[in-house]
Amino acid sequence: MTILITGATGLIGRALAQVLVDSGLEPRVVTRRPHRALEVFDSRVTAFEWHPRTEPLPAPALDGVARIVHLMGEPLYGPLTPDKRAHIVASRRIGTKRLLEALGRTRVHLIVASSTAVYGYGEGAPLTETTPVQRPKDRLALALLGCEEAADHLRENGSTVTLVRLGAVIASGGFPDPLCALFDRRMAWRAPHPEAAIPAIDHVDAVALLAWLAQSRPLPGPIHAVAPEPLRTAQMEPLLAQAFPRRGRAGLPRWLLRRQVGVLADLAHSRQRIVPQRALDAGFVFSRPDPLESVRAVLAQRMAEPAPPRRSPLGAALQRT
Repeated sequence: MTILITGATGLIGRALAQVLVDSGLEPRVVTRRPHRALEVFDSRVTAFEWHPRTEPLPAPALDGVARIVHLMGEPLYGPLTPDKRAHIVASRRIGTKRLLEALGRTRVHLIVASSTAVYGYGEGAPLTETTPVQRPKDRLALALLGCEEAADHLRENGSTVTLVRLGAVIASGGFPDPLCALFDRRMAWRAPHPEAAIPAIDHVDAVALLAWLAQSRPLPGPIHAVAPEPLRTAQMEPLLAQAFPRRGRAGLPRWLLRRQVGVLADLAHSRQRIVPQRALDAGFVFSRPDPLESVRAVLAQRMAEPAPPRRSPLGAALQRT
């Protein structure tokens, strides 16, 4: 079985390709940086160069492909400037459009990485995959939902489409890095509701779930890629405060927090619990079901690493001259 991965040099894509190689498969990858893919992967991975903004998907990349894992897209987290928002939307919309154009009437199993952000941020009963998605008011969430709907049209030619709604992926280099940077700059959030929880999943489980979906019987429709246990914002704050002990930390209102960490600001205040019901019912076993323990492990690793030297503004200016 031939599996194609888009965005294979990203945080999840690199690990997914390696897992498939270790399983005896020879995945193909399309990436904007094929030279980087050759550095990361061995000869069992075939890399194709693709710049979706300016060119169609290379036809040879799709020859004989049975399954596609579509991961390409700008990360959601970090300071959300107008340019950043536009880049996030364009990277997903254009990449998905080009992929669907290249497939045409070719029947495949398409696995699309989406986000739990499509549900918006509120409160109420726990959300499972059978819960209807209300049309979000947030422009970014609306764009993500639009990409899901575009990909879902591929079912018309007999293809199977799985929509993987990822929570925040906990890993070194991923979540909670934007929050670490926030706390390191003597900022935090204003105390949210005690039940506020960020939908999150350990990097190991996120990769394992995608690999499982790529190799097992197709599961059409949405899949929640989140840990079974909620990641309470109130439980996470003392861990961050311990990792970054600073005096006089400023508690930012939600609108100002959004400028610093993007959609994480809304997730940190959301009381809407998202449950990975379909994955559990299908027999997927989470190796790290408690995301708080995963955050604790990432922070411990970060604290164990030597801190980079802090330079004064004058020293930085002199180095640039």
